[in-house]
Amino acid sequence: MSVVVGVDAGGSSTSVVVERDGVASGAFEGDAANVRRAGIDDAAATIARAVASATQGAHVDAMVVGAAGAGYDDTASALESALRNRVAGARVRVCDDANIALRAAVPLGDGIVIISGTGSIAYAIAGEKTFRAGGHGFLLGDEGSGAALGAAAVRLLLRVYDGRARRDGFIEAIESVLDSEAPEDIMQAIYADPDPVRKLASLAPVVIACASDGERDATKMVQGAALELADLLKAVVRLSGLAHHDIPVVLAGGLLVQNSLLTYLLETRIVNEYPSFHLVKNPPAPEYGALALARTMI
Repeated sequence: MSVVVGVDAGGSSTSVVVERDGVASGAFEGDAANVRRAGIDDAAATIARAVASATQGAHVDAMVVGAAGAGYDDTASALESALRNRVAGARVRVCDDANIALRAAVPLGDGIVIISGTGSIAYAIAGEKTFRAGGHGFLLGDEGSGAALGAAAVRLLLRVYDGRARRDGFIEAIESVLDSEAPEDIMQAIYADPDPVRKLASLAPVVIACASDGERDATKMVQGAALELADLLKAVVRLSGLAHHDIPVVLAGGLLVQNSLLTYLLETRIVNEYPSFHLVKNPPAPEYGALALARTMI
């Protein structure tokens, strides 16, 4: 019996899908395994535990892991080595998590994916080459992401507490989620959380919902996020030379799954600027892209 595994090791969770003799099971959810924040060894240990649970300890023939932070060769190589030591006898490949998000929807050929979840990135495959824009982490990048929207909302709330901004329904909605009445409540809610980036990203749906309800400040934040994501797309289109090609553009990540003001603004810009592109919405989960790549290793 052949056992093939696809893994999406993200900042919020680790998702594993297992295929036994051509039959795929449902995805298993494990703990977050962000390489940048956890480090190689801890991330590898978390991934290996999730794989062992998903496979019920069966021998793994081939495994592909898409990992946040593995877009750089040295990181990918180090994580591959650590995983080979923990998943004995398996053929292991580690790649950028954006790669598997694209391949989940576009198994072959050229294409682009825009991801907005906890973080953000635009990623393209053109021929044998890959190109990326963004994906630099919450401190230095991730524009248009859930973490960026959440941070913008918290900064505005702090301005209200300082008397530098006005109170409205949007502010009250953020206060309710954070259970906050004063700056010290925000410090506790964000800085004391074991994963503050994920905590910030959890506020993004509130920002988007308030924008859809016409709250002015929330609308400005969502408009800014759409501009940032469109800018990431422009950069990767320019790098890849795909501007006038008939290619799929996949919208992926938690903030782009459901229709909203954010997706409407982003889609409108894509259609107007790149009429030859065709949008792919509601793609399969990224771990299925990893599984498709793992099949080629058998």
